[in-house]
Amino acid sequence: GWLRADARPISWIPPGLPGFLPVSAYALRDGAEWMVVDTGLPLHWPEIEAALAQTIAGTTRRRMVNTRREQDCMANLQPLVRAFGIAEVPYVGVLNPLEMADLIEADEAHARIEAMAPVRAVRIEVGQLLEIGRLRLEPLRVQLRLLATNWLYEHATRTLFTSDSFGFLTRPAPDAELVRGAGEAPIAAADIARMLSAKFDWLIGIDPAPILADLDAIFAARPVDRLCPCYGCVIEGPEAVAEAHARLRDAIVMLAARRKPAIDFPLPAKETA
Repeated sequence: GWLRADARPISWIPPGLPGFLPVSAYALRDGAEWMVVDTGLPLHWPEIEAALAQTIAGTTRRRMVNTRREQDCMANLQPLVRAFGIAEVPYVGVLNPLEMADLIEADEAHARIEAMAPVRAVRIEVGQLLEIGRLRLEPLRVQLRLLATNWLYEHATRTLFTSDSFGFLTRPAPDAELVRGAGEAPIAAADIARMLSAKFDWLIGIDPAPILADLDAIFAARPVDRLCPCYGCVIEGPEAVAEAHARLRDAIVMLAARRKPAIDFPLPAKETA
């Protein structure tokens, strides 16, 4: 589905962003195994249902995994269960290093998934591969995130599902090509920085070294042929992926170089005798 970027205030879309922003759900299939990655928005359910219906024939094991436990990645779980018989939802273990908080958040995540629809929630850990036939989906812990977010890397197709990162490419119309390949106009780092500043404003004024090192390590360890964000165009081909990676690094450096806005905490008036 598509959102008109300038139609109304949306907290994670910067003012003045031109065109239309795609919002995607993905399906992985091999033989009888079928898995949906993120669910898209309820607004787009008719389009998502029609597209997924073209991929479902002959499958017997049907699951859904999300990159974030937020509504734009989970809200269509119930209609997915009704329409396609999703029976199991793997979810990635939480990010908090404190053991007690980890247990509490894991229980909350498990309960939330099973409360949304009649499915079985199954906890998995970072590095634990999800098998979809011959496909292998690997959860990755990333530092460029908000809340509990994981990227997912599929080894056979060399596809990286990047949740709300790399979601900066719009199109002039909702019938335009969804996939950005090599040879299109160069991506401008300043445009990426503007997009990031709406949701990842914590990047402003930070030391970017740990974020950049983590980003570089992910790409150095895995060949990536396409980037599949939950919103923004799909980025196809090793050259296009390398360009997007490089310009994202530049955008992070740009935001890090900005001065954090001052926050004025007024002091109570001093009493006089």
